[in-house]
Parts: sequence; structure tokens; C-alpha cells
Amino acid sequence: MMEGMLETPVVIGIGSICVGFVFFMLAATGTRSRWDKKITITLFAIAIVFMTIIPVIGAVGFAA
Repeated sequence: MMEGMLETPVVIGIGSICVGFVFFMLAATGTRSRWDKKITITLFAIAIVFMTIIPVIGAVGFAA
């Protein structure tokens, strides 16, 4: 591996947070545009999973 490259869990964590941010922005847009509440809540839940759970699982799995 080259010296300047990031470790795989770091890349997965950053990518997951970026995807979560996209879902968060979609949910915020849905809230302002008065989309169906179930869709908006689902988008927020998906955003939380991508921004918290997946990066933590990746970090813990790599450390084990």
C-alpha cells in the first residue's frame, strides 16, 4: 500500500457519512416541501444509519 493512501475503514466511514448527508438533505427537503411524513421519517432514519452506525461498525470491525 502506498504511504499517502487512507485505510479502508476510513474511506468507508467518510463515504458513508457523505451518503448519509445526502439522505439527510433529502429528508430536510421533504420536510420543507411537505412530502409524506413516512417518507421523510424513513429518509431521516436512513441518514442516521449511514452517518453513525456504519462508520462505527467499520471502525470496530477493523480494530478487532
